[in-house]
Amino acid sequence: MRVSSLLSIVVLAAMCMSARPLDLLNARGRITLLRTHDVGTKYGPPTDQIDVETVIQLDTKPGMAFGFQLRDDNQRVTREGMLDLLRDAFRNNWPVSIDYIITPPKKNGVIIRVWVEKTPGAVVAPSTN
Repeated sequence: MRVSSLLSIVVLAAMCMSARPLDLLNARGRITLLRTHDVGTKYGPPTDQIDVETVIQLDTKPGMAFGFQLRDDNQRVTREGMLDLLRDAFRNNWPVSIDYIITPPKKNGVIIRVWVEKTPGAVVAPSTN
């Protein structure tokens, strides 16, 4: 009985050690690629695929790509909003910020957050009329 318990602990420890941790990272840059494609077609080589429908590349992260799913689920509205922000940023050449999850040393990550910011010089003072 003790041998089987010890064996179970060793197997679980080995599984935990071989599992790669996911990193939550941030990137900011201008979009150099904005791509959407059919559900299930994925993006990237077989060893570094992300199961997403919307993909971007940033000028500050050459060789990397980031994406998110755009499916008919409870995240649809949020992700449509993310796509709208990315389209506006791409169209206007605005810098965009993303938070993404990636397993090092992979080059393709999954976006969980998107935002754009106005630069301080772009803020317009309220009218006093």
